[in-house]
Amino acid sequence: MRSDPPRAVLATLLACLLVVGAVAGLAAAAEEPREEPADTSPPVRVYVSETLDVSDVQLTGGGTIGTEQTTFVSTTGDNVFTVTPERADFGGVDPGSYDADTDDDDEPELVVVRPRITDFDVRNERGVDIAGDTLPADDFEEVRITVEYNFADADRLDVTVESPDGIDLAGDAVITESGGSVTVDTSSADPGTYRITVEGSDIEAGSATTEVTVAGGATATPEPTATATATATPTPTPEPTATPTPDPTATPEPTATPTPAPEPTVTATPAPTAEPTATATPTPTESAGDGFGAVVAVLALLAAAAVPRRRD
Repeated sequence: MRSDPPRAVLATLLACLLVVGAVAGLAAAAEEPREEPADTSPPVRVYVSETLDVSDVQLTGGGTIGTEQTTFVSTTGDNVFTVTPERADFGGVDPGSYDADTDDDDEPELVVVRPRITDFDVRNERGVDIAGDTLPADDFEEVRITVEYNFADADRLDVTVESPDGIDLAGDAVITESGGSVTVDTSSADPGTYRITVEGSDIEAGSATTEVTVAGGATATPEPTATATATATPTPTPEPTATPTPDPTATPEPTATPTPAPEPTVTATPAPTAEPTATATPTPTESAGDGFGAVVAVLALLAAAAVPRRRD
């Protein structure tokens, strides 16, 4: 029959596990940005935007990278970058596995990783998540910031709580391990927007930001700026546009139709009536007989015939 392990053995195993866990936790907590990898066995994990001494990193073909300028070639693509190993700047390098061109194989010496904030939690003193919220000043007495990130073995996180007037309320608060927290006193918060940021002190590509807006309270009302009253400029009266008078269309003069002059009616001028000639009354004479009477009658006829000739 198999006997159960002695309690002393179980206690020893548990103690070993706790020690290993504590050591692993220490290895994953960086209070300052690292200057070189703690483990130089290839492939060594480095982070985008990190500046690091990789001169002691072991080559897969034997030896170390050394201090001479070295070119690294992607093992899975066409990416290439060149660095000075004692101060290698990984800013802008694409994530992936890279082989140093100073050895004769194609095995990677470095693995470049994109730094990430995997969880960013901001809560007030009552435990309410307030990231991105607007709340009264009474609900913003303090904030507790908890962050999980993937580069805790390489760098710490600097915490900033910037007030509306640009003051950092967090002071020198830092988070040194993934899942760590800090609490910041915000009891003197004035109304306005507060910007809360966590960022690697060297690995700048690993950062996250949120904002909390505090409402209420006495907000100073800006004094109105006197606005100069503009003097009204008289608007000139537009000159009337002369409307051209259309040239009158010449009215054709009517063709005079000659009115036939009536033929004058000849009015016969009545011949003047001859003034009656006074006939002299003969003085009674003693009759000389019938012969004298005939002479007198002839003279009377001659006198009457002479009157029309004088009128012509």
